[in-house]
Amino acid sequence: MKEKNVKLVIAYNGSRFYGWQRQKKEKSVQETIEKVLKKITGEDIKLIGCGRTDSKVHAISYTANFKTVSRLTADQIKKALNANLPYDIYVKSAEIVETKFHSRYNTRKKRYRYLIICEERSPFLENFACFIKDKLDIEKMRKAAVYFKGRHNFSAFQAKGSRIKDTIRTIYSIIIKEEKFILDPEVQLISIEITADGFLYKMARNIIGTLIYIGLGKLSPEDIPEIIASGDRKRVPPTAPPEGLYLKKVVY
Repeated sequence: MKEKNVKLVIAYNGSRFYGWQRQKKEKSVQETIEKVLKKITGEDIKLIGCGRTDSKVHAISYTANFKTVSRLTADQIKKALNANLPYDIYVKSAEIVETKFHSRYNTRKKRYRYLIICEERSPFLENFACFIKDKLDIEKMRKAAVYFKGRHNFSAFQAKGSRIKDTIRTIYSIIIKEEKFILDPEVQLISIEITADGFLYKMARNIIGTLIYIGLGKLSPEDIPEIIASGDRKRVPPTAPPEGLYLKKVVY
């Protein structure tokens, strides 16, 4: 049978996983889905993901694709996956796409969303938001966000362990909002959404960590251009915790 290329859009709770990418010893989202695909197709399938997500990071709409000669339709694949996957992974859609489609290389933009709760914890957001015990100055954070926008060398915001040499990226927008938590409107919830043409290793979380420091008054918004220009990782505040980060959307 002719090989077909299947595109999946996946939501997952990353709390129990050591990131998206297959690991030698740790449990990953990729390996978990691949095992189910083998069960329903009988093939050793290699999922191509749109990028890495770190341990405990979540995804609202993660894109992946794979090649198969299975007779199953896209809808049958979606239903079979959801019937066999654990509760913390859900396939939102499956479709047959052009053979040349590649989840990683065809990406034009990615959007990450980060959730912060301030001053008081919420048991309903444990493992799903970053807790800051003090109040954040959102206006200062918004002023700082402006300096990140545009095309820059973000090497200062890349964590160690990456082999990527081209560290220039374009940030299209950073939107910071106060939001209501439906389950408990008394919770002080802040969302930060960053849209860029790509992200370096832990770049999103390093930017968030910097914005948090500004919100706490530990840095000034006007410090940002100098930190970016320095290219020095040591100038950047600690990386924000992974639990509050979500891959929200991938644009092709």
